Amino acid sequence: MFDVTAIGELLIDFTECGVSENGMRLFEQNPGGAPANLLTVASHFGYRTSFIGKVGNDMFGKQLKTAVEECGSETRNLVTD
Repeated sequence: MFDVTAIGELLIDFTECGVSENGMRLFEQNPGGAPANLLTVASHFGYRTSFIGKVGNDMFGKQLKTAVEECGSETRNLVTD
């Protein structure tokens, strides 16, 4: 039984984090998406949370699943494809 369940997007936000020696902009990858952000906050307040969604079977999908789990949300219904 969960207090809060969210369904929707789970994605990577690429945020600018500097400039390379060659003058090229550098970006870092950060997990994002409104439903996942909501669950993160709810988990920090002690609610039992679960995420329903789908991610790719690639390095970004693995990063996203790990990020959601590390924030305390259950990922049984997070499909990897």
